[in-house]
Amino acid sequence: MVEILRGCTRGCRFCQAGMIYRPVRERDPQLLQEQVAKLVSSTGYEEISLSSLSSGDYTQIRSLVKDLIAAYQSCGISVSLPSLRLDSFAVELAEEIQKARKTGLTFAPEAGTQRLRDVINKNVSDQDLQDVVQAAFQAGWYRLKLYFMIGLPTETAEDLDGIAQLARQVLAWGREYRTARKRPEVTVSVASFVPKPHTPFQWFGQNPLEVLAEKQEYLMERLRHPGIQFSLHQVEHSFLEAAFSRGDRRLGAVLERAVDLGCQFDSWGDQLRFESWLQAFREAGLDPAEYAQRFIDPQDPLPWDHLSPGVDKKFLIREWELAQQGLPTPDCRWDRCSLCGVCFNLAVKNRLTEANGGE
Repeated sequence: MVEILRGCTRGCRFCQAGMIYRPVRERDPQLLQEQVAKLVSSTGYEEISLSSLSSGDYTQIRSLVKDLIAAYQSCGISVSLPSLRLDSFAVELAEEIQKARKTGLTFAPEAGTQRLRDVINKNVSDQDLQDVVQAAFQAGWYRLKLYFMIGLPTETAEDLDGIAQLARQVLAWGREYRTARKRPEVTVSVASFVPKPHTPFQWFGQNPLEVLAEKQEYLMERLRHPGIQFSLHQVEHSFLEAAFSRGDRRLGAVLERAVDLGCQFDSWGDQLRFESWLQAFREAGLDPAEYAQRFIDPQDPLPWDHLSPGVDKKFLIREWELAQQGLPTPDCRWDRCSLCGVCFNLAVKNRLTEANGGE
């Protein structure tokens, strides 16, 4: 695994990493090739993963992929990219990656309708999805994974239906390019929205547990279809994550008591001791739902207000207001400054590694 860039200015309103790791800083491709060479010579791994928050946005991604494949294809080492944005994938890139061993492709539409994608500032369209999915199938992939979230702000039943419709449509596109031996497969992975500090959605409460469970059942019924697999995250995990995400220093006692009660390997689904966690909250005199599910007035103080990653709170409030209007904000790498405050507050700027070495 090699980190090719740090930071992201796409501005997805649910994404904490995209807010707190600004600005964008790309690594020099020559340095990356040197790092890969050292890793290959000192390990037995058969795959090079080009990691970042949005690897397809790396300005020299095509030339980097070409160079790595040319250098290591004969050694049986493949190149892979993590979850790809729907607007940052091209046929040429797919054709380069397929020269080595095929690896899976994951795309993240996040939401099932254009309306909700505008709310969360996921600046991609159904046409973007069609273009990249068809390009992937045409280039030889037959197994794709789609990542969505449920419980997002302003979500409706129509948005849930959109997830099922998109999955079926992707499968249909795949069947247009099916081969004699490979049938297209689509995996739909659904996670529950978790409000995170320092994001425009930090004030939005998580859906109640029973509502999230009902939405999972709703989707499960609509995704029963040959060629479609459905995977989901435990709602109890997401509930605890939301509680600690928006928690304050009082939760230290909860963590300590939960460990004493045996909560040590809870990241594994079969090891989650949910009742023990609830007991730890009760003994501390705290209600996890108050942390996870409460809607907070943007003018109210937050436990993390004394911490700043450089993003202005007024920017987050403005983005929260735009979300409720369904209005997207462009990426400041390619468009106007979004006035998030990072570059001014921290005396930094986006650093892109162009072919001529400029910024």
